[in-house]
Amino acid sequence: MTNSPADAICEFVPPFLKYLREGTTKVGLTPARFQTLQALGQGQPCTMVELADRLSVTKRNITTLIDGLEKDGLAKRRPHPTDRRSKLVELTEKGTVTLREASKYQRKHLENLVDNLDPEQQVLMTQALTKLTETILKDRAW
Repeated sequence: MTNSPADAICEFVPPFLKYLREGTTKVGLTPARFQTLQALGQGQPCTMVELADRLSVTKRNITTLIDGLEKDGLAKRRPHPTDRRSKLVELTEKGTVTLREASKYQRKHLENLVDNLDPEQQVLMTQALTKLTETILKDRAW
């Protein structure tokens, strides 16, 4: 029984994560691979350490993820121009196309969920989620 916003979030998160997994699975990606492609698609190439920090995963996990993405031709490593110990990671052309297609599908998948709300509820939800996101990101160096 939902008694507070905190309770509602706790009840919402598990089925929502399952819903998200359904969306990424239909495009042939695990949620972790989709999130990694999204992180790599945000701009400039980044180091493995930066990518692990961005995704809040261990270096071992990011290495495994990048190994798989590289094997499938979705990402590539290249030497860092100023740090011999580091590698930069970036999307390949195939990775960019895959991310674009997966993002379109996932967006439609999420829109189908949100379509269950009336327009006023959608506005309120957007405002609340935006505020919560700002609160989480405020004063954090992610």
